[in-house]
Amino acid sequence: MSAPTNHRCGKDRLSDLPDGVLGSILSYLPIKEAGRGAVLGRRWRHAFAGVDTLSFVQDEVHDNNDDSFTGDAMEMRSANGDFIDEVNAALLSRRRCGARAAPRTFRVNFGCYDWWDQDMLDRWLYYVLDRCSPELHLDLRLQHADLREHHVNEPYNGEGDGDCYALYDADVPADDRCPASYQHYNPDEYRLPQRLFSCVALRTLRLGACTLEPPNLIHLPFLDTLLLSAIKSTGDNIQRLISGCPRLVDLTLERCGYTDKYDGDPNPHKNFTIAVLDKRLQRLSLRCCHNLVRVSIDASELRTFEYRGAVPSGSLLALQQSLHKMSSCTIGLCGKKVYKEELPLFREFLQGFIGTRHLHLVSTHLGSGIGNEVFSGFPYFSNLDQLELTGYLGGRSIKAVTRMLQLAPNIEILSLFMKPSIEGRYYYELSNEPGARLGSTALNVSIPCLRNRVRRINLVHYQGDEAHRYVAKLLLCNAMVLEQVCLVLPRGAHEVQARLKKEIEGWLVNKSAKTIFL
Repeated sequence: MSAPTNHRCGKDRLSDLPDGVLGSILSYLPIKEAGRGAVLGRRWRHAFAGVDTLSFVQDEVHDNNDDSFTGDAMEMRSANGDFIDEVNAALLSRRRCGARAAPRTFRVNFGCYDWWDQDMLDRWLYYVLDRCSPELHLDLRLQHADLREHHVNEPYNGEGDGDCYALYDADVPADDRCPASYQHYNPDEYRLPQRLFSCVALRTLRLGACTLEPPNLIHLPFLDTLLLSAIKSTGDNIQRLISGCPRLVDLTLERCGYTDKYDGDPNPHKNFTIAVLDKRLQRLSLRCCHNLVRVSIDASELRTFEYRGAVPSGSLLALQQSLHKMSSCTIGLCGKKVYKEELPLFREFLQGFIGTRHLHLVSTHLGSGIGNEVFSGFPYFSNLDQLELTGYLGGRSIKAVTRMLQLAPNIEILSLFMKPSIEGRYYYELSNEPGARLGSTALNVSIPCLRNRVRRINLVHYQGDEAHRYVAKLLLCNAMVLEQVCLVLPRGAHEVQARLKKEIEGWLVNKSAKTIFL
């Protein structure tokens, strides 16, 4: 008897879907892959018209200060010509396929914008704004804004945008700088079209390295997500834009405001304040805005807060309501270390977030100086169940880890991101600091949460040196109810990694815990 035939096997049922559904499916693919969908068959020929997400990111970045391109070229065109052609081809393809409305999401990220591109960029924005659907998400960044961390003892090579450190002082230690852009040059100036600030359809607006000069009347009644990155503008312009968005839910300010590039310090004459008094704000992120001296917010619905910068003063945040709904807090401190005179300020700032459930502290030295006696008697993080600490690990850092575990008796997930140093030199420098040796750190203390609460431990960049082994043994030998431990090991010889794995497994007091090595 022959096998039954499945008449439905091999049938193309996707092609039976409506054009709008096909376009939505293609929207999940990278833009080039979505464009190639037209060759799947006659039915797909016009499916690109329904693609509602166009995203273009320039991976290769030219040096905007290099004049050789325009000087040697036979024709006068931008160094970003290939990237511009790619965007134009996609927009024209949608129009050729019969698309009448602009895409719902339009994202263009230049590697580095050139003034030659101004007319073309204006055309794109006018097309999107004039033909936008009832909902528009716009992401326009004129320079890659990805920040990189500097390793301790990393030689200064002149990279970065110069906003967070001295450009001409080669003696500035690398670990005394803020995160900086990978590029050491700035894009040309681009002024945003005025009609952008009265687009009622805008729901999301992300701007990077643009010149912000909004008109007197700003009308963005439905904008709920705003990101401003590397915006060199006055505080008044930034505040007017925020005030023109009465329904903000998510606000991010990154390296906004002016700084004195010759001193590397914020220009006090350019200090500014912002106020977000609408009750809808749920997420606030402030990254390296060194001229921002005060933020007034209504924290009724605030759930997520992120800060990166110098140790803030107690007056940075002016809260109209308590942080009773705060669930996640990330605090990153720029600078070589938290100095002794800054610790009271840091304590006062941190005390405002004792009700959070997730806390992530980032600093040069893991623990941000919490091991200092200034933090003795600090209130308990009674709601904290997830703790993340990032930085270089030394004797004082281990003391900070134990104090944080004592202050948070209900932690269930503990993650330590131990930064690798350049050529492994930093650990030995820490060991030579007074009071930094492991043997001189008093750690014979009781940690109840390790015995009763901690169920997951993550150790990232575990190198197996004295400090790393000390903290791993301290944690694993006391974690009575541990369910899972995950270690991310550096690349190395198989024999070394096998020894580290065997050592870790031997320290586990709870032998039933699952071990993961990456």
